[in-house]
Amino acid sequence: MLSSPSGEFRVGGGPYTVPVSIVGASRVSTVSVSIAFNPQVLRVRSVQEGSFLRQGGVNVAFQQRVDVAAGRIDITLTRTSDTTGASGAGLLAALLLEPVAEGSVTLSASGIATTPQGSPMPLTFVPVAVTVK
Repeated sequence: MLSSPSGEFRVGGGPYTVPVSIVGASRVSTVSVSIAFNPQVLRVRSVQEGSFLRQGGVNVAFQQRVDVAAGRIDITLTRTSDTTGASGAGLLAALLLEPVAEGSVTLSASGIATTPQGSPMPLTFVPVAVTVK
């Protein structure tokens, strides 16, 4: 789940934090998410790890890559030495975005999760529309 702090960002304002959350999870061990955005309107300042997969004190390998030209953020989180997975709801990551031009932008995400045994678990996302003024 992506959620915007408000439906409107302001050029010269921010940066704005956009949380990437998960709800209704059961025994998640690895999550891979790709988020598309318009790089003409938004710039990524940073991608920060959330705490959801650290349940039970498990170490997490966090990787993120921002492709500025394509307007894409790839995030992978993996619980290391995991046998139980994480369940429930929580924060996977936080995107720190800075508006660079006026316009409308849609943040759309796709991804997949796996269990500790490697079984795939599809994820469902709803795009988030943001207006930059």
